[in-house]
Amino acid sequence: MKNLNHKQRALLYTIYKLHERDLSSKFMVVKSLFLLVHVERIDKLIKFYNFFPYNYGPFSIVCYNDISKLQKESYIIEKDKQLELTENGKAFLKGIDKKVALKINRVVGKFNSDKEIKAYVYRKFPAYTIRSKLLPPQEERKQEPCLFTIGYEGRDIDLFLNILIQNSIDILIDVRKNPFSMKFSFTKNRLKNYLENSEIQYIHIPELGIEGEKRKALATYKDYEKLFENYEKTTIKKNPELLDKIVELSRNHRAALMCFEADVNRCHRGVIARNIVQKENVEVLNI
Repeated sequence: MKNLNHKQRALLYTIYKLHERDLSSKFMVVKSLFLLVHVERIDKLIKFYNFFPYNYGPFSIVCYNDISKLQKESYIIEKDKQLELTENGKAFLKGIDKKVALKINRVVGKFNSDKEIKAYVYRKFPAYTIRSKLLPPQEERKQEPCLFTIGYEGRDIDLFLNILIQNSIDILIDVRKNPFSMKFSFTKNRLKNYLENSEIQYIHIPELGIEGEKRKALATYKDYEKLFENYEKTTIKKNPELLDKIVELSRNHRAALMCFEADVNRCHRGVIARNIVQKENVEVLNI
């Protein structure tokens, strides 16, 4: 990891400044990074971390993965549950953007304990505390059953989970033929684990997927139109019971059809959804 990206450098600087105040627990680090987005809007300056509601409030899997990587590279160490930079880690502080550093300094200087930052975050951002173990069990507001479609293109796992949770989705239906991704967080077993930890059931229906070979030459709208026309005549026609299964799930749950593409019109999940709408009185929302 000789070349760190902007958010990793910002992470190192945040740990450095918090450690100066003996406040560099992982809890304090993650909540400070969260406020950098939601109060200081640091994401307007650099590509930054996303967050979703988890056991102790807002959480970032990507951030925790970065902390692990930085520890393996000996850029940071953990002593007595406090993170601190090594000399190798401190070498990356020189190139920190001044505007980024200013925002970090403001957040770091605002709180004097884990308890203070927790109270502030929990009061100001209740949408990120709905899964917290630090609060009494909350009665979740009843949401009408519904069918959604979602793509993970351009989204990291934290943003993806947050969208699902904020829409009260409790079942994710993966309609990829091959549930592997170069974005490893979206590979089947890892994704299933993340979803289950967020109380979302994972269902894989590979029979409704499209072979990767058939997608390779897609360039124009007509290419997609031709592919989906064939898909409708073959896969959809041959598997009415699978569409019935999705309809049944959406009658009792808030279920989301998932594939890769951000644009539902360039993804076969849109064809599945359209056929369900034509067949049944089911509302479909794209998120």
